[in-house]
Amino acid sequence: MGVFADGLDLGVFDALPDALLVVRAERVVWANEAASRLLGGPLVGAALVDLLAPGERHRLALLEEQRRVGWDLPATCRIRFARVSDRVEIPTDLRFGQRGDTLIVSARDVTDVTRAEGLMGTLAQTFARGTALLDAEELLDATEATFLALGWIVAFTELVPGGSITTRVVSAEGDPVGDYGRSIIGVTMPLAKTPILAEVVRTGRPIFLDNLPTLLPGAARAATALGASMERAQIIRSAWCPVLTNGRLTHLLAVTGRDLTEHDFVAVQLFAAQIGAAIHMQALRSELVHKERLAAVGEMAAVMAHEVRNPLGTIFNALAALRKKRADAGAAPELLDIIHEEAERLRRLVTDLLDFSRPSAVELERVALAPVLEQAVEAACLDPTFGGERRNVALSMPDELPVVETDPLLLRRALVNLLVNALQNVGGEGNVSLSVALDEDDVYIRIHNDGPTIAPEVAARVFEPFFTTRASGTGLGLAVVRRIATDLGGAVRLEREDPSGTTFSLRLPTRPASPPASSSAGGGMGIPRAGGSP
Repeated sequence: MGVFADGLDLGVFDALPDALLVVRAERVVWANEAASRLLGGPLVGAALVDLLAPGERHRLALLEEQRRVGWDLPATCRIRFARVSDRVEIPTDLRFGQRGDTLIVSARDVTDVTRAEGLMGTLAQTFARGTALLDAEELLDATEATFLALGWIVAFTELVPGGSITTRVVSAEGDPVGDYGRSIIGVTMPLAKTPILAEVVRTGRPIFLDNLPTLLPGAARAATALGASMERAQIIRSAWCPVLTNGRLTHLLAVTGRDLTEHDFVAVQLFAAQIGAAIHMQALRSELVHKERLAAVGEMAAVMAHEVRNPLGTIFNALAALRKKRADAGAAPELLDIIHEEAERLRRLVTDLLDFSRPSAVELERVALAPVLEQAVEAACLDPTFGGERRNVALSMPDELPVVETDPLLLRRALVNLLVNALQNVGGEGNVSLSVALDEDDVYIRIHNDGPTIAPEVAARVFEPFFTTRASGTGLGLAVVRRIATDLGGAVRLEREDPSGTTFSLRLPTRPASPPASSSAGGGMGIPRAGGSP
């Protein structure tokens, strides 16, 4: 080991997992540790041809002949070696390099393709139970023992805007790479700090690295802790596979191991594809269950609302008559105000229930967006929820907004609900703003308030019907907003990482991909009254 006279530094090859031989005058002058392990004996001084299995010398001679007459040699040749200790044949993928009179031979053992086959068999058995395995976590649970037996480290990562969050790591206890992975579970990592993952996101293609960090020092060391842990564990090879959910890149599966091969790489890609299918299937099942529940709730709400509406009408008529006579009868006006307030709250609940249970009728038309936003802000500021007190919303939008194809009444209603919800969250002292951003296909409308942030357990449920944290809330306002956004071909989401307050983002396509279908009876909605919110 060291530096040969022609400047060839062999020290960098000692850590490689592939067998490496340096040959001069047809004899081995240097071999790394992997070569000694593979061929089972002392190699320096041995003739290269004596290390080959019977018949392979003739094949190499043919390759040399082809090279001399100008043929391009294949990048990899399948050659069988004979182990020195017992002459057992070992199939390898062989690569050659020439430097002056020095021949460098790299051999990768391909005997153990059974690991990939074993992994595939395990995965096939797991997938056969697919009706019981509903999500990525359960798939990783079912295959964890297999990955641990192979000695591999598995990291499952969710992609978020501008970065990623590691959600699961499978590795043996005490493994430095696994320990590092577990230390960042739940932490948002910007793509700039994960260059390999960033490349997968950019290209949408899997990556196999067979000499990391030796051949990719920049990317590995960009994340210092990761690079250090990989060097301590002598991890060389890794597979980075995109996980597509319904055709969209949502997660990444990274598998790392010293002896990972291209055969394993194929198995890992298939596993990543199966995870994507499981995530999509779980989403479809959840959506189906959600729709079934909404249909049942809608039917119940419609019946209840109709039953309550008639008595409410009688109460309001009686109140009007009492107010005319209260001066003569000496009735306390505050008691009448209490009755009116409670009756009004019941009427708001009935209206929200009917709107939520009523099928949507989306009527698309070309609409100038700016007037709709201005009208929504004005309506929210004067909403009767605030008892006649005017509230203020800061409106910020580009000088020129596109004409969009949408239903202006439904869009206005969704915006009013979001704005009223934001105003309720800050009381009379805080600030609420509506801002607009554009890209090539979509309009993004952000409603922000600087009130208290939403707790994670509440954030996970804000769009559920009838979920509310307010004593006077119906829990239908944001559920209605979500349904409107879906009917208009867009989406609404709560931005989780906003330390300055609470922000909802409504994405609206400038043109719908296809005419939206009306929502099913019992699970749809009409134009809801402002003010319903969690």
